[in-house]
Amino acid sequence: MTRRAEEHPPRPTPASARWARLARGPWTARDTGKPVPEIEVPGERSADDGGELITCPACEQPTPVGGYSCRSCGFPLVCDLTPVSKESYRARLLPWRHALGLAAMLFWLVSAIVVTPGYDTYNGYTTQVVAQLAPWTPSGITIDGPSMFTERTQLALGLLRERAPDYAYRMRDAVREIRYLAPAYLEGPQGRKVSLEGIGAVAEPADRLVMVMAVSAFPSGTDQLYDRDAFSYAGILVHELRHIELDRAGLGPGGGEEELLCEQAAYDCLRQMGAPPGLLQRYELYFRNPYAGQYQKWYKWSQQFE
Repeated sequence: MTRRAEEHPPRPTPASARWARLARGPWTARDTGKPVPEIEVPGERSADDGGELITCPACEQPTPVGGYSCRSCGFPLVCDLTPVSKESYRARLLPWRHALGLAAMLFWLVSAIVVTPGYDTYNGYTTQVVAQLAPWTPSGITIDGPSMFTERTQLALGLLRERAPDYAYRMRDAVREIRYLAPAYLEGPQGRKVSLEGIGAVAEPADRLVMVMAVSAFPSGTDQLYDRDAFSYAGILVHELRHIELDRAGLGPGGGEEELLCEQAAYDCLRQMGAPPGLLQRYELYFRNPYAGQYQKWYKWSQQFE
């Protein structure tokens, strides 16, 4: 068996033949200028078969399309060297672009579902507190205005009594009446009209009176009631309460300094009650620069009485 195998060695496979030609390949042809003799491979077309010719990418010589390798340099032609048109390339990329677009849209939708509840909770656009809130009635404070205003004011006072009872009883001691302020102007000295632009509520310490505009009592409108609305209204009432307390004690500095003291009292009360972080942040931004341009109307409106 051994001798027969030596007398009849196995024929080279097409793969081994291609590698043999490639091994003695391009440099032999380039150095000698003579074509490399071809090794017949079963199933390979002969160089003399004719037919369409292509240019070899290695030696740039013509060679039959059907050959496994270049007949001049032996360069293997087993891979597809046909250039892809731009239209076909774009067509292949299009499904990937669609997939990326779909993935981006899904990410946006998931983010919206996750972020929106967090935004509402942070800013107080929820109803967990007001749904269980009981109005404070009777509170000992006269409330003058439409029935809707009376109910909303009683809810704000109820929030104070439930979560900040010390402020609630200070309110009952210092404030005699809370009145709905309907007109856009008040009577000033010598019958002049005093603008309330930028003002949400006004305190009259001499009469122990707090006048509240609709924008303060109904921050989200008359047909909406969120936790934020109740906390915001309660903070405004504490702000005006502090004006009356400072005046009764003879400690009211007036102007921007007094506004800062009143806002600090409202902020302390809201923190004690666990107000929404977004509402507290509004006060914190004010404390960073209380004399910024957007707050000047608070300081200048009282000068109209002079």
